[in-house]
Amino acid sequence: MAAERDAVPDGRAARYEFRVWGKHRKARRALARLADEETSETVDDCYLLVDDPTWNAKVRDDTLKLKHLVAEDRGFERWSSQHHRSSSTTPTPFDEIFEALRLDRPQRGKSFDITKAVKRLDGSDVRAVFVVKRRRRFRVGELRAEATDIELTDSGEVLHTLSIEGDDLDALRALRKQLGLRDEPNVAVHQAIDSA
Repeated sequence: MAAERDAVPDGRAARYEFRVWGKHRKARRALARLADEETSETVDDCYLLVDDPTWNAKVRDDTLKLKHLVAEDRGFERWSSQHHRSSSTTPTPFDEIFEALRLDRPQRGKSFDITKAVKRLDGSDVRAVFVVKRRRRFRVGELRAEATDIELTDSGEVLHTLSIEGDDLDALRALRKQLGLRDEPNVAVHQAIDSA
């Protein structure tokens, strides 16, 4: 049963993800042709980089989103994700980061400035990196994909990435092959940003 297969021990859903870096123009064009649906968006994120690469943490819209790597299979990673609006639901060590940022302030009607908040993290084991993402999102059957340009706010450097994700590993493997990405390394966003 798919729901049982895609659940992790604490009950959160986990999807398979595959992400490559570089322009991959041919793959982007192929993805646009294959897509049943396409949308565009621009979002601002603040990634919170920590020593443990199995955690991918970011703040968007005053909410902490945590993704945790739970498995790897045939070049795909399975990430479990949850949004956190309260430090009481946030796992360690991110509960301390949550407290330092005071992310629950907007929930209590108080103003919040993420730029000022991350300054409080100075000297901690967390590095905050602000980015602007300009992305095209696609749906290919039951799979999701995106072609994204990520601008690092401090340096102005732009990273290009393409990703596919979903619950059906066989369909994902077929799409990866169709896009010509089978031999490309799979590198998560926070790891690429940390290396930039």
